[in-house]
Amino acid sequence: MVNAKRTMRKTAPLPDGEIERLAEVLKALANPARLRLVNILTCGEWSVSELCELSGLKQSLVSQQLRNLRLNNIVKRRKEVPNTYYSLNEKNVVFMLNCLSRCGSGKPKHTRSRNER
Repeated sequence: MVNAKRTMRKTAPLPDGEIERLAEVLKALANPARLRLVNILTCGEWSVSELCELSGLKQSLVSQQLRNLRLNNIVKRRKEVPNTYYSLNEKNVVFMLNCLSRCGSGKPKHTRSRNER
């Protein structure tokens, strides 16, 4: 009989103690506005006003979404009066975004129409 726990520990890609934290990161990225901002930040550091211009989002929404991303350690900020600049705190987010862009990128599976059934 195979010891399921021992086998899972060897093959599971996520450490057991990290699952809750990683779920929070995924929740933070699951919002289109936040995902748009993170996508822009993969190109470097930007001020809030630049992020507003690039994303097409209002300043209040951009600030709110950046706060959420900062609290989840996805972005970091640098203050240089009168501006605040944001950049990615975790560069591995870029790899995750690249992976996401490939997920489901294959051709849709052919579904049979009623006439083919």
